[in-house]
Amino acid sequence: MELSGFSLPQLYELHKKIAAEIENRKVTDKHDLLVEIQNLAAAKGFSLTEVLGLEAGKKLGKKVTVAGKPQFANPNDPSQTWSGRGRKPQWAIDWIATGKSLDDLRV
Repeated sequence: MELSGFSLPQLYELHKKIAAEIENRKVTDKHDLLVEIQNLAAAKGFSLTEVLGLEAGKKLGKKVTVAGKPQFANPNDPSQTWSGRGRKPQWAIDWIATGKSLDDLRV
């Protein structure tokens, strides 16, 4: 396809149409693939859930991590807490720098 005869606004319009068509095709192809996989699994006597190793009612996805319980609290501002995991907060570093024990900050 020769594009040199198109004006800039025409090229932008063409670009928008192409991007929309790509998205439509991705959705359609994804759906078609899912149906194909389901049919293949059914032909072998399995459900898609069994093939993917999912339990009933659970969704495929990333596990959500829960923040740890606070183990230490800033004596100057009790709303500032630290679970003891990850990087030490500055207030804990300052506390240790004064020669005091981290155990003094335990909740």
